[in-house]
Amino acid sequence: MSIARIAAIYRKDIRDALRDSRLLMALLMPLLLGVLYSFMFQDDARPTATLGVVAAAPSELPAAIVAATDQALALSVDTIADEATLNAQIADKEIDVGFVIPAGFDADLTAGRSPTLKVVLPASPSYGGDYVAAIVDRVTEAMAGRQPSVSIERVAVPQKSGSTEAAVASLGVRRVFVLVALILMLSMIAAYALPATITEETEKRTLQALTLVASHAEVIVAKALVGLTYCVCAVPLMLVVTRSAPSDPVAFVAAFVVSAVVLVGLGLLLGGAFKTQAQLNTWSGLVILPLLAPSITIGLSTPPVVNAVLFVLPTSQTMRLGINAFAGEAIFARTWLSYVILLAWAALAYGLVWWRLRRQEAA
Repeated sequence: MSIARIAAIYRKDIRDALRDSRLLMALLMPLLLGVLYSFMFQDDARPTATLGVVAAAPSELPAAIVAATDQALALSVDTIADEATLNAQIADKEIDVGFVIPAGFDADLTAGRSPTLKVVLPASPSYGGDYVAAIVDRVTEAMAGRQPSVSIERVAVPQKSGSTEAAVASLGVRRVFVLVALILMLSMIAAYALPATITEETEKRTLQALTLVASHAEVIVAKALVGLTYCVCAVPLMLVVTRSAPSDPVAFVAAFVVSAVVLVGLGLLLGGAFKTQAQLNTWSGLVILPLLAPSITIGLSTPPVVNAVLFVLPTSQTMRLGINAFAGEAIFARTWLSYVILLAWAALAYGLVWWRLRRQEAA
């Protein structure tokens, strides 16, 4: 393998890319979306919230809480049958905060006694849940006409690890959408920018000329380095313009370097699958959809069979690793499995690229 030949092919492709407006489009659209997301969403903004109430007897407390939070929060109240159901719904992020109101609660308040109110929150409360929990003291004091009026028992329900709801709660909407924009950018490079250059060379028959002066491995390495250059330039730029920084930079770099290697391999494979630019323009959008699907389903309830399909896609593991890196904690467990899936995709993609080049040579 000749480093000089690899460098020569690499320099040629970079010069061609700088003159190609398709690369600018592939980078600019996700970049603009990332900027839009960074200003449109706030990390801790929770304009709505749901209060779950388990009450042994009717109480005026839920209505008083709704009235007190009316200016800052759109609060809805759900009546829950028992405390176990309340805890389960809070763990599933169906409810932001829960009250367990004992019998005689209102009567004890007005009689000057201090009843105990259990306030149940998830391990990572939303803005709405925290706001409701913080305002309980003031509301009960107003109901009783004195202070202190109630003994509050705060209970934290452990959150389900590896849930998309936990990811949104931990990172906030803005940073989740920045990750979506990053994956869109890598997907655009893999499904459009890189294949466009290869398809153009196929049309002009310059790719066949390259394999006459360089080995298959040298061509693959040079083309892969071009794609990786796109990614290395694009990802830091996205982080800068969106004012985003991962809590664990080492994990973030590792996740996106491996993911970039995988997606560049898929881009090389896709570039060899089409003979004309018209074919690529027609089908590249359909290729982007499965690459982007795992990231845009974060926070949505999808059927188990859909989750199983999305799980094996490479960008699903990129999203999981990216969320862990941004949060600085293992929201999604089994990090090793994510890397195994990504490396398996890399082996498959580059193996098929190698096989296709050898087959073209034999033909």
